Amino acid sequence: MKPGNLSAFIRAIPNAYSATLYSDSWAIGLALMALTFVSPIVGLAGILALLTAMLASRGLGFEAWDSASGVLSFNSLLIGLAIGYYYPYSGAATLSAHFFGLLIIAALATFFLYVGVNYLVQSLFKIPSMSLAFSIAAVFFWYYLVRGGYFTGLNFQKPLLFTHQLQLSWFWQDYFLSLGSIMFVPDVISGIMLAVVLFMITRIGFMLSLVGWSICYALLQYTALGSTYGMFFPGFNLILISMAVGSVFLIPGKSSYLLAIFATVVGFLLAYAMSGKYYYSDLMSGRPSFLYLPIFAFPVNIVVIALIYAMRLRLQHRSPVLNDYGILHPEKALDAYLSRYRRFASAGVPQIQMPVTGQWLITQGHNGAHTHKKEWALAWDFEMVDSTGKKYSQHQESCADYYGFGKAVYAAAAGYVSKVVNSIPDNPIGTVNTIDNWGNYVSINHGYGFFTLYAHLKEGSVKLAEGDYIKMGEKVGQLGNSGRSYVPHLHFQAQAAIDAGSRTIYSHITNYKVMQADGYRFVASGVPEEGEMVSPLVPEKDLTNILRLGYGQTQRFEVEDSSGTREESWKVELDLAGNHSIVANNGSKLDFSVYQGIFNVLNLTGKRRSALSAFALAAGRIPLGRESERLLA
Repeated sequence: MKPGNLSAFIRAIPNAYSATLYSDSWAIGLALMALTFVSPIVGLAGILALLTAMLASRGLGFEAWDSASGVLSFNSLLIGLAIGYYYPYSGAATLSAHFFGLLIIAALATFFLYVGVNYLVQSLFKIPSMSLAFSIAAVFFWYYLVRGGYFTGLNFQKPLLFTHQLQLSWFWQDYFLSLGSIMFVPDVISGIMLAVVLFMITRIGFMLSLVGWSICYALLQYTALGSTYGMFFPGFNLILISMAVGSVFLIPGKSSYLLAIFATVVGFLLAYAMSGKYYYSDLMSGRPSFLYLPIFAFPVNIVVIALIYAMRLRLQHRSPVLNDYGILHPEKALDAYLSRYRRFASAGVPQIQMPVTGQWLITQGHNGAHTHKKEWALAWDFEMVDSTGKKYSQHQESCADYYGFGKAVYAAAAGYVSKVVNSIPDNPIGTVNTIDNWGNYVSINHGYGFFTLYAHLKEGSVKLAEGDYIKMGEKVGQLGNSGRSYVPHLHFQAQAAIDAGSRTIYSHITNYKVMQADGYRFVASGVPEEGEMVSPLVPEKDLTNILRLGYGQTQRFEVEDSSGTREESWKVELDLAGNHSIVANNGSKLDFSVYQGIFNVLNLTGKRRSALSAFALAAGRIPLGRESERLLA
């Protein structure tokens, strides 16, 4: 193994541990790994299972040897910790060939199960499968240990590196036991250590862990269960649910906290329903007639996956905002949302491009007076007019007299063509087809229940077939006068299903300008209103080149201020995540993007008395359009 590959392999070990707490910090992973060795047999089983899975993932080609990620293997880590926790231990002699063989088989089986389950969950629900593969595998291996007589339910608590007599109130005692149970070390001191680590990492996550446990504590009293019983009742599940919903998969805020409370209650009900007793039909000496069934991490996986998937299917996306930024740390995700994304778009609203080029009149907008009502209210009608407001050139006897007829219609977002109707004749002017209401149309599937519809197209103008992939901005067809259309126009909407007539979805159109008496008003993300003259922003090549700021580009400036004159140099850098930044020689750093013809300042850090800081304040957002000098703020 190359030295660089060995270094990456070593870094992946703590990264796998940190994944159990929704983190990507290797420092957290080291702390959690050390915590598991408070119970040596548990820690040993966990690290051996993890190494087995990591070697398999790289040796079989699931990831490269230079990968420092432990995500593919953390479910195997958990199954190793579980076997270490349940396997009978009475000294070094216990560590037999059976023990190590079981670890290897369990680690590999869980690894392959995770690869398959995660692919399915990601494909269906657009969310990681978390520890679902571990929970499924753990049930089978627990049952194997029970049926083989290796687990009797008696005296299975493992020896720790230290003993203590610390006794706390029930609330705090079981809170720390529940925290320790996350790493299969249900001990008060271990739980305190994990709580300290969690508090140092994220105050929001720590607060939500207390919220989750407080709900569990109250419900345990209400149901008279009385205790979390180590691994068997819902303490650690509810803590993880509260953290995941409140701060990991949703941007932290009041609404996410309220949803986390609801999810935690649901998680308790699910855990309560799943908790039960396993009775023996063939009683064996030395063990009771039943065992408590462990629920492992089923509640947290089921509740979080179902809830976050449901949030993705909202017709009107608003707070709480889904965390799709790839930032697991709650405070950092919140900062990224506040400093970057909220400036450029409304919370969670789908963003699509205008489906036409040139200047168009919105003759009917959302909740229009004619046909945009009820479930079909969130739509737009586009018509082309001249400077006098006329829709046609000389006469209005045929469709060809209208300016918009035959103009190209473009895909507002990339996706797969889901339905095409292309053979409805265009109506003569003044007549209407009420049988084929939508006329010729195309619907495009953009994934996860989001479609766009382009209706009243010209007969025979669609050259696409169902199943074709179409890129954003590619031609869909031509504007026509088919269906329920008196004059040529385009009916355009985002909707929740394939067929025309499906319920419309609230969405924004990005980067367009609205004509006003004194120029144009630039709209980065918004809803064109009825009566507005709108046109998409077309990037000007020369302006785009000026602010393209390619990777490695350097610039030098002479800066003059109250302290005198000095030289400041800038260099454009690109990180592994694809983020561009300008770094000045005085320590200032400006994150930026050029997206769909817009130069955007994202974040400024470091020294504020600099030319780079002044540039950031002056150039927060620059549309690189042909008429940029006429665009109003």
